Amino acid sequence: MSRMSASSLKILAVDDDRATLLMLCARLIREGYRVLTAADGEEAWAAARLEKPDLVLSDMLLPKMDGISLCRRIKEDPDLAATRVVLATAVFKQAAIRAEARLSGADEFIEKPFDMDALLLKIRSLIGRVDI
Repeated sequence: MSRMSASSLKILAVDDDRATLLMLCARLIREGYRVLTAADGEEAWAAARLEKPDLVLSDMLLPKMDGISLCRRIKEDPDLAATRVVLATAVFKQAAIRAEARLSGADEFIEKPFDMDALLLKIRSLIGRVDI
């Protein structure tokens, strides 16, 4: 697991629920990550192309473009293909949905409400740990 400087690891958090985004941002910033946010799939796609985050943490149910479509686009883009993607949902918990998430190229899947400690472990295993 690599240790990087706090300013070097960038996470794009995507959720249409403002309270969820605020909670994620607060915790991820406290952990030393740089955090970008988006409230819908199209905004997230634009931000990913512009900012090239190390990891995208996206809700699956989003306005304008769902999380699976967003993940697929990221993984198909040569400039973003190495970006790690974690898909999250409170609604779709069946094995078929998990399989679809994996087929889209998702690196991890997590259920909501978030267990923040488990989420942070997944993030660290995917992009490394921040050296604060």
